[in-house]
Amino acid sequence: MLRGRAKYFELVKVLGFTDFKLRFNTSILGYIWSILKPLGIFFVLYIVFGYFIFRGGGPRYKDKLLLGIFIWSYFAEASTAGIQSLLGKSHIIGKIYFPRSIAVLATSLNYAITFIINMAIITVFFMIDRVGFNRYSPLFLLYIAELYLIIMGISFLLSVVYLKFRDIVEIWTILITAGFYATPIIYPIEMVPPRYQKLLYLNPITFIVEYSKRVMVEGRIVDAAGSAHMFLVGNCVIFAESVLLFIAGFLVFRRMSPRAAEYL
Repeated sequence: MLRGRAKYFELVKVLGFTDFKLRFNTSILGYIWSILKPLGIFFVLYIVFGYFIFRGGGPRYKDKLLLGIFIWSYFAEASTAGIQSLLGKSHIIGKIYFPRSIAVLATSLNYAITFIINMAIITVFFMIDRVGFNRYSPLFLLYIAELYLIIMGISFLLSVVYLKFRDIVEIWTILITAGFYATPIIYPIEMVPPRYQKLLYLNPITFIVEYSKRVMVEGRIVDAAGSAHMFLVGNCVIFAESVLLFIAGFLVFRRMSPRAAEYL
């Protein structure tokens, strides 16, 4: 049994690293695009919103903006690719048997590699901008783990549905665009009236982005009123949401994936 699991782990690793290499294989700048793309988006948004609209954007605006963009880029790209993972591996699925979940896991590894590279860039950027790590910074690892569970839950759930209904990716693209503006990335959440902030927090990525900015850039867990109560409640909510979404997605995937070959 252990030998079989080790074999599947090796397959995930091979497929994941192969996908990462092929993603930039035909581009001139290659892997550098995995860094340049979010950085390019950051510079455009920082000029437009940081200088012309918000006129500075408040303390550490550019650091918060950069962190938010990298988090959202990882979520958007990894979830979209995860939805298409089974169809993307159709040439393999139709020829040999292996657990279908490996295709989804390999895709997640592909984009996890990109995110690790991008985090190295953020670390350098923070060092240059004198944003030091603090006692709350390790919580960021928890948020990334929760984000990964959310991505996997969505990927498991929609990858099997996508095989039958190809409109899913188009709908997801629209939702991703709407979600970007419904998440406090380009604007501080304090700008939103309190009664509407609750609506923003219906989006689980809002918790992750907002709390990541708090612990990584601001070095605090308390809110403007000096209370940590809502922070603790929010952490419980996002943890429960991420775990439940992962379990629900995996259960649907396990039920439907044996028939995946029929729709390829």
